[in-house]
Amino acid sequence: MFALQVDKWFKNGARPNEVKVGAEFRKERRGNVIEIAKVLEIVPDPMGVPHVHYKVSIQSSHHECFEEQRTLGLDSFAERFGKALAC
Repeated sequence: MFALQVDKWFKNGARPNEVKVGAEFRKERRGNVIEIAKVLEIVPDPMGVPHVHYKVSIQSSHHECFEEQRTLGLDSFAERFGKALAC
């Protein structure tokens, strides 16, 4: 089970240990939509599961760019945003 999870991290997304406060990640979606996520903080929930609080900027050639804050579990965040941007 653990080996499958590790394999998933390497193929589809960032490794959770790469997700740090201040890091930025990029996700390209269909329809020429690009999401840029900046990690604001990583905090555990009451059960101890780490969650990433981040600001996402969504850009599209068809719509105006907008920003909002979101939260995802660390594993879900790492799976969703696979391309770390250079600092």
